[in-house]
Amino acid sequence: MVVIIIQNLIPLYELSLLNVSLSQLIEDHREFNDTLKAYWHQKVYLTPRWWFLVMLSLLPAIIWWMLVNKKRIIEITAFGLFYGVAAIILDSIGSNALAWTYPYILSPYLRPQLYPYDVGVVIISYMFCYQLWSDNFKKFLIFSGLLAAFLAFAAEPIMVWLGLYKAIYWKHIYSFPIYWLLGIICWGIIMYFKKLEQER
Repeated sequence: MVVIIIQNLIPLYELSLLNVSLSQLIEDHREFNDTLKAYWHQKVYLTPRWWFLVMLSLLPAIIWWMLVNKKRIIEITAFGLFYGVAAIILDSIGSNALAWTYPYILSPYLRPQLYPYDVGVVIISYMFCYQLWSDNFKKFLIFSGLLAAFLAFAAEPIMVWLGLYKAIYWKHIYSFPIYWLLGIICWGIIMYFKKLEQER
């Protein structure tokens, strides 16, 4: 998966052939941003898909707040933050490497990630998984794997069907181990932090 992304970046030997100044880079970036904003205003803003992204940003957060175990809210939120930061960084890498793109985004200032999906579907789902099964690693392993399969093989294709996500050379099968492994790593980090806390 990493090799696929790296292969689509500019090869290192070609970098030496580029002679781009910082001012040219800034100008090109400004032109791209202007084009993106124009596209967003003309094709995205206030469309049914845009309203769907607004709801995807709000409803899962409200449901999470109503159902989260308030006695463990710091621990569960910490898990979600670790998962979220990693997921958003990976989303940014994949989007910038043009492994996938998002034809509809909530705001041109939140590009390239699809934050409503990252937060509302992936991160909040994993926080619930952690809340329910974090006390038993085997159960967490199984249910986080099932959640990873759902996200990779159901949620992502639904986003494609809705026209909100377009894979360029990425395949859903690549997402499955990333979702799962990320959940396990974040579980391990929180367990380690809890152990350190108890030792003090």
